[in-house]
Amino acid sequence: MSSDVRYGVADSVGSLLAAIAHSISEALRIMSFSDKQLWGMDEHEHQRALEEVLDEARKDFQEMGPLVNGDIYYENDRTHDSLQELCLLRDRFQAHALSLREWSRSGGPIDPVWTRDTHRLQRDLHRAQCRAASRIFTSGQEGSARCLGAFLVYRKQRVWSNRQAAGVEEGEYQKRYLEELRTCNRIGTFQRFGEADIAFVCDYCDGHLLWDDLDKMPSVRTAQETVLWPTTPISPSTGDPQWQATGFSHSKHEEKQVVFAPVAIANHTSPHPGDWRARLLCPFCEDEAAVPRDKDDEEDRWRPEATFDDIAAFEEHLLWQHTTQKSSIASTGNCAVM
Repeated sequence: MSSDVRYGVADSVGSLLAAIAHSISEALRIMSFSDKQLWGMDEHEHQRALEEVLDEARKDFQEMGPLVNGDIYYENDRTHDSLQELCLLRDRFQAHALSLREWSRSGGPIDPVWTRDTHRLQRDLHRAQCRAASRIFTSGQEGSARCLGAFLVYRKQRVWSNRQAAGVEEGEYQKRYLEELRTCNRIGTFQRFGEADIAFVCDYCDGHLLWDDLDKMPSVRTAQETVLWPTTPISPSTGDPQWQATGFSHSKHEEKQVVFAPVAIANHTSPHPGDWRARLLCPFCEDEAAVPRDKDDEEDRWRPEATFDDIAAFEEHLLWQHTTQKSSIASTGNCAVM
């Protein structure tokens, strides 16, 4: 981000978002007063794009406050990085409204490139709001913790896991499974990374999770025994976590086991400053560490490893510490299949 972006001492996340909303509304007002008899497809498409930006910005604003213990914390936040990012976006939206004003005065068809730019602004504004909320969330955590996006997926999984022992009908499993996947898609995006890899980019921390040499991202867990679809997060016969999914390599289109995407997404943390890769926590080690100690146990409380640097390290840990299928899977000769 440019270092020459400035904001005033009275600016906050709320005030900058209000200024952005004003620019979008002004752009729509300019278009509403133009001669629609001269409009073509590009003009109508651009108006729809502006309406979508405003609608999503309002929706995001309403959703972020409750995630960080109330609207007042979100609106009044003055975290430097958040203000820098939103100030730059405010200037971009103001420039866009000014361009529309000049277009309305000079006449002629609208530049179709502006619609593409508007969609880009919409995406950037959405991610800026997510990151602003995530910074507030992270500041309230002790030590290394999941980013807000990861926490939203993790929370869904915990509800599922905590009620599994009570018995859940197949239809309820399917419903929760789809909710888990939808939550993943709401907090970030999957995209091709290079020619062979697949990355998930989190909107809340901008961290990247990278699966190496993967043709398509598997959408279901790998069943370790005969079970009803969808496969549950915990094996009903052994009690072991089912964290794997079956995919195919991009290079040879051979079957390979990978970390199921929601497992990784729900347990990532923000990248180190200057890095782009998200780190990962092991939820199964966390659960084991949380088990009450025996009163006669005088040893220091066991603590899980803090974080893993990438998917490959995370998978190797899961392979050797949290599966009963070590021998068959290890025979592939490649622990870090991600």
